[in-house]
Amino acid sequence: LYHQNRRQAYFLLACFYGCFALGSLYWTLYLLLFSETPRVFYVSEFGWVASLIFLHILQETLATQDERSFRSRSAWLAPAFGVPLLVFYCTFGDILSNLLWCGMMIWFSYCAIRGLAYAETRTGAARNMRYFHIGVLCFVVSEYLLWTVGCFWSAASFASPAFWCDLLLTFALLGLLPAVRKAVEL
Repeated sequence: LYHQNRRQAYFLLACFYGCFALGSLYWTLYLLLFSETPRVFYVSEFGWVASLIFLHILQETLATQDERSFRSRSAWLAPAFGVPLLVFYCTFGDILSNLLWCGMMIWFSYCAIRGLAYAETRTGAARNMRYFHIGVLCFVVSEYLLWTVGCFWSAASFASPAFWCDLLLTFALLGLLPAVRKAVEL
């Protein structure tokens, strides 16, 4: 889409997908070759963090100045849910990694909820941004769900809840493309 339209939003989305895919490819290859997941801060983590940076840049690029300065009390639901989850995840894993990941997810959800509240006050083309914000929230919720389920079950079989949550995350990632298309058609 970027090659056809030369829109910055499509370029950022392609960078998000590319970095996320490279991180997942490394993780999968490591798992296949060594039959275990990496135990230390690994290469796939860099790919995934880079993808989150591109997603945040995309969020900021698509949001107007009015949307970024809009204040909404409902946006505080993001830290209200995210901080207790952060504390929960820190009991299962690395504190620094959890701070980074949960911090980014809290920020994404804060911006998305604020954007949804802003879109509800507008009419016309500006309301199309709500699809993008819903897509980002679906991504955040599916990540939280995958992490929470991953604390209790591994994704070793098709019957595992972690496998199905991972599939849900895949659908949330794929859903970002039509959401960005709808937002760019402003």
